[in-house]
Amino acid sequence: MAISVIEYQLVRSLQEQNLFPRGGDLLEIGEANWYGDISLDVLRADIARFAAPERQADLLATLEDAAARRSDLQAQFDLGKVFWQTFLAPASITAIDFGGSASAKKLDLNQPIDIGQRFDIVHNAGTLEHVFDIAQAFRNMHNLTRPGGVMIHHAPFVGWCDHGFYALQPTLFWDLAEANGYHVAAMVYAEVKPPRLESLASREAILEMAKAGRIGRNANLAAVLQRPHSETPFRIPMQGYYSGRISQEAVDAWSELR
Repeated sequence: MAISVIEYQLVRSLQEQNLFPRGGDLLEIGEANWYGDISLDVLRADIARFAAPERQADLLATLEDAAARRSDLQAQFDLGKVFWQTFLAPASITAIDFGGSASAKKLDLNQPIDIGQRFDIVHNAGTLEHVFDIAQAFRNMHNLTRPGGVMIHHAPFVGWCDHGFYALQPTLFWDLAEANGYHVAAMVYAEVKPPRLESLASREAILEMAKAGRIGRNANLAAVLQRPHSETPFRIPMQGYYSGRISQEAVDAWSELR
């Protein structure tokens, strides 16, 4: 899945807030490739700003080599690795992707997955909406994340007709977090053209945007969720409206936004 300007800005912003652990093991649910809507000069500058001094020369060399092979799909995956090394400096990077590079694991997320390792960061950049048994895909992400680890979701919200099986609603992430005791480190509304990111401090924030007509024709959601530090099984959420665990404002919006 692509590192677009939205993904880039989101990860950089969260790293500036020290919300991501550096030096842990990273799992990509959908191997990251370079989308190309942000200049490589930005990445060059951020290598100097964020990467460890002893890594900067190697990262710049890899970037320049990949830039010279831009028409090669492998070069796009190589740039994705430079991106992660710049902002997270992971000890290891593993990918699950049928359409990824030769090193990506070809595993069906509709099925339970155990690859003999758990990860500090698990990144879903627009993959789960393509998995029919999306509940099993969320369960896999939970089980593949170490207690205390972070799950990053980037998913379609509105628009992008026929992109996948599902367009994911904010209530999914809020209710998923509540059912599993996840800490919501960030919830973000995002548009690609032109780039626009808005932090959602609460469940009600997106409802206020909708009432004000500020939801674009093609928009995504990003959710950064941290697992509890204790070992807990995955729990299927019930939608907050039906469990009675949302505010009166959110209940009223159910009818107002119909």
